[in-house]
Amino acid sequence: MSNNSHINAYNDYVTDLRSKELNFKVEMSGMSRIVHFLDGYGNTTRKRIFYGAEGDERIEGLEFVMMVRREIKKLIKEGQKPPAHVQGTKVVSFNIDNLKKAHREQEELFEIDLNACYWKTASNLGFISNDLFIKGWKKRKSCKLGLVASIGSLNKRTFVETYDFGKSQGLIEKTKDHDLRPYYWAIINEVNRIMKESVKMLPKHHFMMWLTDCMYLKQSSKSIITDHFNSLGYEFKTNTCHISKVERNRVFWVNHDTGEEKFIFYSKNSSL
Repeated sequence: MSNNSHINAYNDYVTDLRSKELNFKVEMSGMSRIVHFLDGYGNTTRKRIFYGAEGDERIEGLEFVMMVRREIKKLIKEGQKPPAHVQGTKVVSFNIDNLKKAHREQEELFEIDLNACYWKTASNLGFISNDLFIKGWKKRKSCKLGLVASIGSLNKRTFVETYDFGKSQGLIEKTKDHDLRPYYWAIINEVNRIMKESVKMLPKHHFMMWLTDCMYLKQSSKSIITDHFNSLGYEFKTNTCHISKVERNRVFWVNHDTGEEKFIFYSKNSSL
């Protein structure tokens, strides 16, 4: 039997182990579950890994997760102090009045999407080596999700649940990832700073919304933003779109390149 399975099979598997009153522990993080089979001294004798939903395509570039973590752990081991950071910072912002007006007038808006924004920011902050940055940059199109996951993994939380003779002993958070979390939030903080800086450069009625690493604005201000991102050394893609609907808590827009309609939820806390 393979030691790897989809996460869909995890619950039934653990239920069976518990019914057999076995000693084991489960390590949980994100979309992965690792079942450790234990000997009488609590040592792992073998493992079974559950990862990803059945039918999901494999994410290209997941190897960058371990590469990034390895390089940052090296920095920590060499004595680098944790970067200053603020937890909970958001990288979304909306001007709902402008969005509603753009919808009423069916205005064509300018859309600018920063290429591998978080990967580039991690490099700018010195968190990854130039060699690793170049390796990821070359694969930024085919491994887009893998690069995003490599940064997101710095903020992951890992929990362990131990079962003695099939009975749970409770859930405990492991501390092994705590030293990586400041690096994740420092990256998010820097993108948040760039977001706020970019918004301030525009006339107030020209800004529409910022979503993670993509900005929407009036066409007449596009040169302001393209010049700004060029000066920061960020490469980008551009497109046009229009707002198709603004609801009480959702904004809908249509990408003119693909014709696809997308939407996102917004709240008062993220609105200008």
